[in-house]
Amino acid sequence: MIKRLVISLLSLSLFMYPLLAGFVGSPPALVFRPTYLMILLMLCALVLPSGIFRRASFGELALNLVLIAGALVSVWVAYSWMEFVLKFTLTFPQKVGCVLLILAALEMTRRTSVRPLNYVALAAIAYALFGNVLPGLFGHAGMDIDRLLWSQIFTTDGLFGTPLAIGATYIGLFVFFAAFLEASGGSQKFMNLTMALAGRFRGGPAKVAVVASALMGMISGSAVTNVVTTGVITIPMMKRVGYRPQVAAGIEATASLGSQITPPILGATAFLMSEITGVPLITIMALTLVPCILFFTAIFLQVHLAALKHNIKGIPVDRIPKLWTAVVEVIPFVLPIAVLVYFLWYRYSPDYAISVAIMSFFATCLLTKESREGLARNFMKGIRQGAAACIPLVGSLAMAGVIIGVLTMTGLGDRLSYLIEMVSGGNIHLIIITTALACMLLGMGLVTIGAYILVAVTIAPVMVDLGVPLIVAHLFVFYFAVMSAISPPVMVGVFAASSIADADPMKTAYHALRFSVVGFIVPFIFIYEPRILMVDGVTWVGVYLLLTVFVGIAALAMSFERYSFFNALGYWRSALLFVVGLMIILPSVTLSTVGLVCFTVIMMNEYMRRNRSETAEAAAE
Repeated sequence: MIKRLVISLLSLSLFMYPLLAGFVGSPPALVFRPTYLMILLMLCALVLPSGIFRRASFGELALNLVLIAGALVSVWVAYSWMEFVLKFTLTFPQKVGCVLLILAALEMTRRTSVRPLNYVALAAIAYALFGNVLPGLFGHAGMDIDRLLWSQIFTTDGLFGTPLAIGATYIGLFVFFAAFLEASGGSQKFMNLTMALAGRFRGGPAKVAVVASALMGMISGSAVTNVVTTGVITIPMMKRVGYRPQVAAGIEATASLGSQITPPILGATAFLMSEITGVPLITIMALTLVPCILFFTAIFLQVHLAALKHNIKGIPVDRIPKLWTAVVEVIPFVLPIAVLVYFLWYRYSPDYAISVAIMSFFATCLLTKESREGLARNFMKGIRQGAAACIPLVGSLAMAGVIIGVLTMTGLGDRLSYLIEMVSGGNIHLIIITTALACMLLGMGLVTIGAYILVAVTIAPVMVDLGVPLIVAHLFVFYFAVMSAISPPVMVGVFAASSIADADPMKTAYHALRFSVVGFIVPFIFIYEPRILMVDGVTWVGVYLLLTVFVGIAALAMSFERYSFFNALGYWRSALLFVVGLMIILPSVTLSTVGLVCFTVIMMNEYMRRNRSETAEAAAE
């Protein structure tokens, strides 16, 4: 009972502390961030088992004591940081305390799904201490233990750097905001609306999965959360109407992946991108809207074509909610999102904007009797869910700070950028391909934010130097870091979906990649033609090229599914549509126009084949 009370109080503190800071301003950086980390470490010791030792064993107690010791050191840092502003040497006890704090942060991250980021952080620390023995470009002048610990603990360029600052302010609040919407039944209301909109059509459950993932992405920003909330409903429905388990799981995993590129939450990476690039968060939200729509359009078209090809029906009408009722019920969950966008649009700080949005949600809950009666219960449920989600998310940001601190202090980031530029010979096409491959390879072992950070601080500056607009380069990195999340071996969303569908994870991963293959092309479209994103405002050329991209995506979807809207396609027709689709989406008005003409001719031919087929069937009857 006492333990549950302590967990509730710590979870409440994790929410109230940044909320108050959002309204009245936060304390100095090296006071606010260490105290926030202290709450997080204490909470981790109480709610997350080590996964190595049995509960209540001596080993479990020892690891929990490391977390608690790290929490106490955080308090010491917040109290005495002013003493170390110009003092670069540490006594032995102070060194021990700093090491304990870093170990505690590593242990917290190790207990979560972002564990692979620890390996990069440990490699970075080893490089800081021993990189001076490396030859040539990879070596540095050397860094002793005093300087490493001082830079990591008593500056804002290490553990308590910008990534943790973002996590301790508005990312943490965004997580709680999503948790409150979820705990109050928001996911079910969005699901009802989606079923009312798309459930009755061919392949209805699969289309519900795609649209629901897009809507749920607005409030969750997490692929796994999306899978476990919408997937438990959509995957069984897909299986009932004829989808194979691995296909159903692949559709849900792919659609849920889009949560990280759906405004306004955008996972945690967009907030870090805003800090690195200096571009306002509302601008990043607006720029991600086009790739988001392209991504979900591609999946929706493939799902629709698969339903036509296999003659998969929709959901029975008697199981579909009434549209008007679903619209009315979802309004209380849309209004806080509108409030958030409004305040961001008028350039309020993100932490203030999300604080007001949370307050507006609670105010909305007071309007109806049903929401008023469950408000206290849903509030505490949201507090617990939000705190549990904050541990891995903010833990990954703390490790990101450690990595960035080492790259900055040793100059490795600049040297890697120089090396990449030298090897590529300044060829922008080679740099773009290298960036995509780097994101894919890192994404196989790291979470999205880890892959983004490592590429953003090493390769993205080279892209900018070669003429790619700053925000477009970072959006390219961000998009590929997101897409890499369905690549083995990490693919947490794929594992979650396959477990719900009782399907083989590798087969599920194959179908997830198949349904998302067009999504891997989207970043290349806007990296070569930024006008599609409307970076410099709306232009006629940008609008025309964007419209042609939608047609090109349709052509590619038909090619991959080997089915037009009218007939099954042979291999040569599929190959022809693939070539035409690539021509249409290429960033060239001339090629796109030629491709559109070819596509029109092919579609007319497919329609005529359909009429001939129907006439032959009628004559036979």
